[in-house]
Amino acid sequence: MASEIDPVESAARSSDVYVFYTDTSDKVGHFDPAQNPDFRFLADMEPCPGSPWRWTAFAVIEVADMLQLSTAANRIVAPPDPPDETAKPVKHGSKVLRSPPHFPCFGFARLRVQVGHASEVLDGIDGRTGYSGSAIVSGKFQILVEMGSDNPDEVCDLLMGLAEIPGVTGVEAAQVTGELYYYRPRKRRVCRPEDEEG
Repeated sequence: MASEIDPVESAARSSDVYVFYTDTSDKVGHFDPAQNPDFRFLADMEPCPGSPWRWTAFAVIEVADMLQLSTAANRIVAPPDPPDETAKPVKHGSKVLRSPPHFPCFGFARLRVQVGHASEVLDGIDGRTGYSGSAIVSGKFQILVEMGSDNPDEVCDLLMGLAEIPGVTGVEAAQVTGELYYYRPRKRRVCRPEDEEG
């Protein structure tokens, strides 16, 4: 029986970079997958009620060399909107963000946590209703979490509910919005089964 890769080692081997954009809308509508092979995921985002989330789009970009990130992230320029912030996973939770299986309706939360409590918070996220993936990151926040549901009205409650976890000091959360999101290899309909042809 093969042993599983340690979450820290898994993150170290990961080519994922989480990219946050602002000041634009319909980023997915303008997105051309053929011209952007490094993108694994791209979605337009809308903040959850009561959340200070300010980013209008979120992407997962796979780059083998971090020096390539700026070129890849800036390639989607219609409308012009260079990335405002990035984060790199340093330790994954029990599930990796944007890895199957997926909920049809979903969103993301950026968590700030008490110093020295990131691993405890990461463990506290695992197993929660709607949990889809998480990672401790190197960035301006400490943990990125994906939560989902079959019901769009539940997603923000699940994301904002992460504030209840001991050690969490702040939550910025947003739901995937618009008609489409991109998850390699194609654009898919928001809140529809992932394997449904669009």
